[in-house]
Amino acid sequence: MTTPTDGAGRGYPVLDSAELSPPARRRWRRTRRELHEIPHQPPGSVLVFQHGDSYEVLPEGRLRLDDQIVVDAVAVAVVSLRQVQLEAVTWLPTADPRTCVTVRAGFFCQVTDPQLVLDAGCWDAYPILTAHLNRDPQLPFMAQEPERLRHWPAFQRNAMARLLAYHDLHPLIVPGLVVRLSGVALELQRMASVPRARDSYESAPPSPPPPAPGDDGGPEGVPLHDGNPAFMPDHYTWSEES
Repeated sequence: MTTPTDGAGRGYPVLDSAELSPPARRRWRRTRRELHEIPHQPPGSVLVFQHGDSYEVLPEGRLRLDDQIVVDAVAVAVVSLRQVQLEAVTWLPTADPRTCVTVRAGFFCQVTDPQLVLDAGCWDAYPILTAHLNRDPQLPFMAQEPERLRHWPAFQRNAMARLLAYHDLHPLIVPGLVVRLSGVALELQRMASVPRARDSYESAPPSPPPPAPGDDGGPEGVPLHDGNPAFMPDHYTWSEES
């Protein structure tokens, strides 16, 4: 999945993190950490220190290297509090093994409670959003019907309506994180080779190879997307009614 990040090389909501070794004890002086052990904290983020299985948010402007919160921690994470727009991408196989339907969805995300977010295991929101995009069991069957795809504008409208309605009925719930669907786009993508079969729709689909030379459009003249995003599998559970 190719997605924007909240800064170069960083994910969301955890921008950076580091494991912390026990600090060296100093005779006659208070134990303290070195500044280089703590990741850089950009504006709009907070430091969250891990103590065993629990997390503690450091109040803004209170980083003291000899503070017990810092000294006793086994790890630290830099968590963004800014609202960002993230993109999730998935592919629906069609009856033609060289053609798939690419589904892209934008989500506005904002952390409201950094401690709850990390407690829930949400260090990286991208696979969670992609898995949520795959939740509707009817979309793969719609993409397998050649008659539907021949009338691409109607298929596109119906599929987008299903995705929007499904998100309204089954909102994504992650403790400490507000998620709002901002838009959906679908397109046909022609592949240069036949992808490997998947065990199930929930499993990670193969990354589609680049379009074949000379291919500049799909059925009915629909333009194709030239890209090769990678899929991130789902490792999360959901707090929603099926």
